[in-house]
Amino acid sequence: YAGDNIFRVDTVTGELLATGKMDHKSSFSITPPTYAEGMVFVALSNGCVQAFNAATLESLWIYEDPLGGQPNCPLTVKDGYLYTGFWNSETGDAHFVCITITDEYPSDPKESKCVSWYQTAKGGYYWAGAYVGEGFVLVGTDDGTNLCNSNSSSLLLLDAKTGKLLDRWDNLNGDIRSTIVYDSGNDAFCFTSKGGTFYSVRVSGGNTLAGLWSVSLKN
Repeated sequence: YAGDNIFRVDTVTGELLATGKMDHKSSFSITPPTYAEGMVFVALSNGCVQAFNAATLESLWIYEDPLGGQPNCPLTVKDGYLYTGFWNSETGDAHFVCITITDEYPSDPKESKCVSWYQTAKGGYYWAGAYVGEGFVLVGTDDGTNLCNSNSSSLLLLDAKTGKLLDRWDNLNGDIRSTIVYDSGNDAFCFTSKGGTFYSVRVSGGNTLAGLWSVSLKN
């Protein structure tokens, strides 16, 4: 996508196959589109996500977050739900949201989506890619300060369907601006912080953080 247009392009020939019109632009276009279940999802400025038919690029619905914010987090889709976060400033509140991807009103291309649930954090969510497992979500927050190594960010373990806070790891070193990834060899989840720390954690029973481990990456 570019400006307020989205394009479907043949991967081999470069032929333009379809063009769609987005509701508005996407800030700095940091987040790439995400495909799932015949739809394409794009993160737009002012805390918005818009869904399109992947074949025709016709608009299906749009979500507008009440707190707004830059759409700098990856879009994660699993089991019919989309998860992403927004960022307003180093110290401002912003939401991490869960949205059902179902097109409830096919006749309305600008159907206004309601959030299924949200989680608010001071400093918000920036490049914070969530890991969505079986019934849970792991996502990191910014630290809520203008410093790069304040020990005030958190890793949140949330119920995937309700957003209920199941557990959390607080006092982490700087903004968590990385995607949470799964290490199958150690059955652990890994991420890094802006303060220069590598973290690893396990999820026990789907609702508890265990095996907390970290190491400084600074020389």
